[in-house]
Amino acid sequence: MKQIVFAILAAFSFGLFAYNLTHFIKIALLGREQKLPETTGERIGSLLKFFFGQRKVAEERRSWHHLAIYWGFLVLSIASADMILSGLLGEWFNFGVLLGDSVYAHLQWVIDWANFIVFLVMIYAFTRRFIRPAFVPLSLDAMLILGAITLLTISHFGHHGFHMAAEAHYHGSNPVSAYFAQLLGAHTLGATYQAHIDPDVAHIISEAFWWVHIGILLAFLNYLPFSKHIHVLGSGPNIFFRNQGQRGIMPKVALFDGDPDDPDAEPLFDNWGVGKIEDFTWKSLIDNYSCTECARCTSYCPAFATDKPLSPMHLIHDLKDEMKDRGKLLLELKKLGGTLAEPEEDEDEGEESQEAAANPNQNLIDKIKEELNGMDPLVGGRVKDETLWACTTCGACQEVCPVFIDHPLKILQMRQHIVLNDETGRTPGEVTRVLGNITGSGNPWSLPEDDRMQWAESLDFEVPTIEEKPDAEYLLFVGCAGAFDDNAKKTTRALVTVLNAAGVSFAVLGKQEKCTGDTVRRLGDEMNFQMMAAEQVELFNEHKVTKVIASCPHCFHIIKNEYPQFGGEYEVIHHSQLITHLLESGKLKVDSPLQKRVTYHDSCYIGRWNGIYDAPRSILGKVTSGGGSFTELKRNKEHGFCCGAGGGRMWVEEEPEKRVNINRAKEVVESGAQAVAVACPFCNVMLSDGMKNLGKDEDIQVLDLAQVVADALPKTAASTTNEASA
Repeated sequence: MKQIVFAILAAFSFGLFAYNLTHFIKIALLGREQKLPETTGERIGSLLKFFFGQRKVAEERRSWHHLAIYWGFLVLSIASADMILSGLLGEWFNFGVLLGDSVYAHLQWVIDWANFIVFLVMIYAFTRRFIRPAFVPLSLDAMLILGAITLLTISHFGHHGFHMAAEAHYHGSNPVSAYFAQLLGAHTLGATYQAHIDPDVAHIISEAFWWVHIGILLAFLNYLPFSKHIHVLGSGPNIFFRNQGQRGIMPKVALFDGDPDDPDAEPLFDNWGVGKIEDFTWKSLIDNYSCTECARCTSYCPAFATDKPLSPMHLIHDLKDEMKDRGKLLLELKKLGGTLAEPEEDEDEGEESQEAAANPNQNLIDKIKEELNGMDPLVGGRVKDETLWACTTCGACQEVCPVFIDHPLKILQMRQHIVLNDETGRTPGEVTRVLGNITGSGNPWSLPEDDRMQWAESLDFEVPTIEEKPDAEYLLFVGCAGAFDDNAKKTTRALVTVLNAAGVSFAVLGKQEKCTGDTVRRLGDEMNFQMMAAEQVELFNEHKVTKVIASCPHCFHIIKNEYPQFGGEYEVIHHSQLITHLLESGKLKVDSPLQKRVTYHDSCYIGRWNGIYDAPRSILGKVTSGGGSFTELKRNKEHGFCCGAGGGRMWVEEEPEKRVNINRAKEVVESGAQAVAVACPFCNVMLSDGMKNLGKDEDIQVLDLAQVVADALPKTAASTTNEASA
């Protein structure tokens, strides 16, 4: 009878789970197509390393208790499978029949202790929730999940402990369970096993614990898709399908419906960006299912740290809620044979198409469409505009996410929706202004393009243009900041001084150079970015450019990683990498080492997005080896803190008490450094402003790496002007 009842209950529970799981998969598949070019072997490796191996979770000491929960739960799953097997086929049939008594006894011992470890971790998790540290909410959902896992461990101990009491025999393979039964007065453990309970009563109690365990297990299974622990189901597929190539790349989207060279092709404005969940790709939607609510993304987010209305974790929650609400209606509509497209009009009769009129479910379809149209919009509704504009695209959230959620891409795609479909003036005025400056004048300041070479006028040697030196090995891409910003001009002069001293063959575009479009794309104006990128690539290819030097990480990233979308395949090197090579090869000599305690601020766009951490530190190690010293900031390398300028935030004013750059500047001051080296013109501006705000600009210099090296060169090699460096 037990086997029959359990078989019926199990069939119903697993069937219901399969139905619910299929429902959530169908919602994810509402998203757009996503191509996955990487190999299956690499994906399996990722799954083993990051899902089963929990490599990203282990990086955070404060998350180590999750390792015990995860691996312990895997062991608990083996124990539960064993109990299910015996429940279906009878008590005589368990894993011992398959593995042999000796192996099964050892497995039971491991399972018993694993249950005990999970039980202890559950006590810690409950305590942690009640103490309520930052980002760890005390919610009913969390309590139910923790309570269910705790009861699974207790019922395991109860079932096996009283099973031994029923047999009046302690065989040593379940030591914790035996001790649990002893605490409840079932027996005494000592030199000899002594039972204190009637075997029939012990058997009934053991069976009761078995049913409690199985009941919780099956209930937990079906609660899982609707709880925060849906990540147990979503994280594995998300890790398997993750982007294994270069990170931080915005995908190229189609501009026109049909051939872009066709003058009659219609622009696809309505399909640009993301305004509804179905505008995301299916992979991006799986992201939302995989969130573990560990809050790492939020705790590392510079916007959240400076009291801006952006919490990456809560953004993902909002998107997940939107998927559930809108996705359910979309699936119902699809099932009834309806679409969101406007009904076609009959040219002769002015009536709806015969196909729609013939649909017997048309009333239901209309009702669902009315409900969908009545929902608050995703962008500007559930996800506020100010949330999206707060992002600096630093990538800190994506870097620390244990399941590889791509938060920045979602934010940028929703920005595209605002900018490209803006009919009500929603785009902030500062954003509109800088976009207009760049697209109209080729630079964010709207300065004359004829002034692009003024930075070189004070040098005592000529800087060749690409027309004057077409056979140059490198194109030095100066960038807008390097050409127009007074502070960044010093970096450009220092850099060409260094290149000249090392005998590097280079040339510049001069007045032909324009903005790469990084700011335009990150602020959401994809249409103008694509036109700018295509124009720039055409110019590069016209001059047969093969190698590019960039001192701006934003220019570096977009030329290296996004221009290939437009036929621009180049070897792109950041100036920190080239200077490191020149120092190591002996082409540059350090004559006057820096006599200061110096630290280094990692730029997000060469650091997190492109993994360039060692080159800048190698430079500083060489230029401080004669009396100076190097010290790391507390937040460094992959966990470095943003300057606040990325993602177009360079051009958006902030309230003084909410400025990211001041937060970072305070950390520099606390380090005791006398100088902070940077490798980005934006970082230079932001940290310099931060030092001024703190009244430390006279005490702590902000220097680009090129300036540091130019100052350290033999004076005969660096005698340009005293403006070539700081």
